Amino acid sequence: MGLSNRFPGQIVPMETESAVRDGDLVVVGSADNKCAFPGGASPTTGLLGVVMLPDGSVAAVGDTVDVLLSGIYPVRSGGVITRGDQITSNGVDGTAKTETAGAGVNVGVIGQALESGASGERVSTNINPFIKQGA
Repeated sequence: MGLSNRFPGQIVPMETESAVRDGDLVVVGSADNKCAFPGGASPTTGLLGVVMLPDGSVAAVGDTVDVLLSGIYPVRSGGVITRGDQITSNGVDGTAKTETAGAGVNVGVIGQALESGASGERVSTNINPFIKQGA
């Protein structure tokens, strides 16, 4: 799903602190111009963007990758996602899941799913990072 629905917006090259693949969610790394996997599921800090490696390769630690800060791109799903859901990090592997923050809890959201998908599938997502407080 979603592999043909690619309309990248703002792209920035960054050095990776994790071994990443196409569609992984990343945060700002430990130094300037670096990116890394989120520290866990439902991060309370902001998500940066989505790794873009359309050739299907895996980037090693220290490689330079393109990170999408906006646009439409398929993320790697780590759980069931329904179109219209707000998407956050599923854990330390760069996959995505539906955001379900509890009342008063802040969570980093990468954007909104434009289609539905199951764990292991790619889900086209409108990349628009923000912090949400659960209601």
